Amino acid sequence: MGIFSSARKAGFTLIELLVIVMILAILTSLALPQYRRSVERARVAEALTMLRALYDSCERLAWENNKTNCGDAVKGDIVNFRKLDILAKGTFNSDASTFTTENFHYEFGGNTVWAMAVKGDYSGARITFNGREFTCTAGSSGEAAKACTVWGAATWNE
Repeated sequence: MGIFSSARKAGFTLIELLVIVMILAILTSLALPQYRRSVERARVAEALTMLRALYDSCERLAWENNKTNCGDAVKGDIVNFRKLDILAKGTFNSDASTFTTENFHYEFGGNTVWAMAVKGDYSGARITFNGREFTCTAGSSGEAAKACTVWGAATWNE
């Protein structure tokens, strides 16, 4: 081999590596928002399940105490989250009238039970369940106002 030989070393050029990195960055930027939506919807699915379980348990507690419904049990101050016949991972306030998990704060109000997001972009947004249907109330912050759309609230009662 002489001075003018065209022997080439194996490997990638800098341009080829930059193109690969740019393609990966574009794919990541497309996938990340969908991943975040999926995580957020999983959190909400937990809240919807918990709301239904809390309401049903409140109805059973009302029935056991000769009350007409959960709302009457709440007015009669029977409802205490420790008295309900479900187990959930979370913390109670001092009189056990509210319950907080990692993602939501739960409370009874009238003939409803509601959950308010306590962390993330949508903190302050609220889901209410009255035994028949779920409703979503957007929080006051700009991001929380998007919560009902991201959470898919339009499909909850179908």
